[in-house]
Amino acid sequence: MKRFFIAFFLLLLVGCAVQSRPQGGPKDETPPTVVKMTPALGALNFTGSKAEIVFDEYIQGTKLRGNITTSPPLVGLEFEIIGKKLKLNWEEGQLLENTTYRISMGDEIGDLNENNKYTNLEVVWSTGSFIDSMQVGGQVDKTGKGAFEDLTIWLLPAGADTVGLPKFSATPSKDGSFYLSYLPVDTFDFLVFEDINFNKQWDEGVETFGFLKGIPTTSDSSLITIPYSTERFEFPELDTAAIDSVANFVDTTSSENLGLISFTLPPSSDSVILYAHRAGDVLIDLCTGAGTDTLKTEEQYYAPGKYEVFGYVDLNGNGLWDNPSWTLNTSAEPLISGQSFEVKANWELEQPITLPNSNEDEIEP
Repeated sequence: MKRFFIAFFLLLLVGCAVQSRPQGGPKDETPPTVVKMTPALGALNFTGSKAEIVFDEYIQGTKLRGNITTSPPLVGLEFEIIGKKLKLNWEEGQLLENTTYRISMGDEIGDLNENNKYTNLEVVWSTGSFIDSMQVGGQVDKTGKGAFEDLTIWLLPAGADTVGLPKFSATPSKDGSFYLSYLPVDTFDFLVFEDINFNKQWDEGVETFGFLKGIPTTSDSSLITIPYSTERFEFPELDTAAIDSVANFVDTTSSENLGLISFTLPPSSDSVILYAHRAGDVLIDLCTGAGTDTLKTEEQYYAPGKYEVFGYVDLNGNGLWDNPSWTLNTSAEPLISGQSFEVKANWELEQPITLPNSNEDEIEP
C-alpha cells in the first residue's frame, strides 16, 4: 500500500510538470497613468527642492538622463526611479521669486513591461502667486547637414550685449519644429546652435548658429521661423599641374575640340563673388559689381566638361565671405550654389546665371 501511494504521488508531480502555461491576454499598449504629483501641476508659492511623481504601475526611463530639460535651469538636478515613483531633487535656495518653473521629461518615461510611453511628462509650478502662460512655437529653417535634434534653442533677454546661460531653452523635434510654454510676458532674442563640444555653452566662432531677435511672447508671435545654416563658402581645391596642362591644351588645340561659352547675369543690388569650375582644373571668374543692367560676358573657349557655379553675395563689399554676427545683428552673406552647366566640344552656349539678389525676374535658361 505504501508503495502504491508513493507511485501515485510521483504521477501527480509528473502531471503538474508537463502542464502548459496559460495563454496570455492581449498585448499591453496602455501607458502608465500619473496617480499623484508633488508639487501638483500648476502649484503656486512652491519653494521646495524636491518633486515626486507616482504612477499606477512600475516604470522605467532608460534614456531619461540627458533628456531632462528645465526652464529656468536648476542646478544639481538629479532623478531616481523606484518602482512606481520618479523622484527629482535639486540644490536648495536657488529658486527665483515670482518665477514659473518647468521640468520636462518629454516622452522618456514608460511602463516596465512594454515601455509604453507617457507623452510630454512635465512638472510645473510657480514660486509666486500665478503661472506664466505665454507660449511660442515655430520652425528652425535649416540648410546644410546635421540633424534637428542635435540643435539647441535659447531664449535670451532682448538686446543683451553678451550671450549668457538662458532661463528658457528647447530642443527641436525631428522635423525642426519646437514649442515653449509657461513663458512670461516679455521680448526675447532666439539663438539656435549645435553644442558640438557638449559644454552646454555657445562658443561663437566655433559652433554654427542662427538667430532671430526681438520676438515678443504674445499671440501674434506664436509661430516663428529661425534661420540656421551649416553651409560655408569654401574655395575648391585646384590642381596647379592640371590647370597648366589644360591651359596649354586650350592654347594649342583646335576650337573644334572646345566649347564657345558666354554668360548672362541679371542686375545685382550688391557685388557678387562668383566662379564656375570644372572639378580640379578649370576656374572661370564671373565676379561682378552692383548694377542695374543685365551683364553678358564675351564669348570664350573652354574645355569640355561639367562646370559647377559657386560664390556669394558680398553685401558689405569687403571681398570676403562673412559669417553671421550676433553682435552686429547680421546674417551670413547669401551663398550661390546648385547651378551647373556642361560644355561640349564644338558647341556654342549662352549660359544664364541666377543671383539671389537680382533686381529683375529670374532669367530662364
